[in-house]
Amino acid sequence: MIEPSDFGPFGPEHLPILDQAAHLAGDLVSESFQLDLANHRQWPVDTRHYLDLAPDELATGVLAQVLCYCRRDQLPSQKPDFYRVCLYDPSILAVSVRENIPLATLLTYVLTHEYIHVARFIRFLALVTLAPEERDQEELLVHSRTRELLKGRDLVGLNKLLDLFNENLLALDALGSGARLTET
Repeated sequence: MIEPSDFGPFGPEHLPILDQAAHLAGDLVSESFQLDLANHRQWPVDTRHYLDLAPDELATGVLAQVLCYCRRDQLPSQKPDFYRVCLYDPSILAVSVRENIPLATLLTYVLTHEYIHVARFIRFLALVTLAPEERDQEELLVHSRTRELLKGRDLVGLNKLLDLFNENLLALDALGSGARLTET
């Protein structure tokens, strides 16, 4: 069985794939949520992969997660929250190889999914802190929205990836444990 421990972080050959996936995912989500921001690169969000994460941002058993950083010394209305999408390269690479899903397709799905979470937080459609039973519902809703946004896109292996999620062969909670609120 192929496990995340069999893989390291993304190498230089993976970074252009990550950049393209982030661009496509960001464009799709920003258009879908009609965000006022000119493009997704101006969102209060930072996407980082394994080597760029602080020790307290690392997690196991997930492909990605969103962290929300809030300043303790300011009211929420004074400065927007800052979100970090944390990608766990070894897990992503393991799923890509094990399930024979092209990395570009898997990253586009994962980033679209996580950016939808961020857009929902920005639009106040979801709270960062949810009870466990509410998280499951949020994950299902975000998966459905991700599927809707990616449907019809020319992504090799997308139907296979969506089928894996639908058949619970790849658990939705593998995408992340939901957002975590951190004060700075």
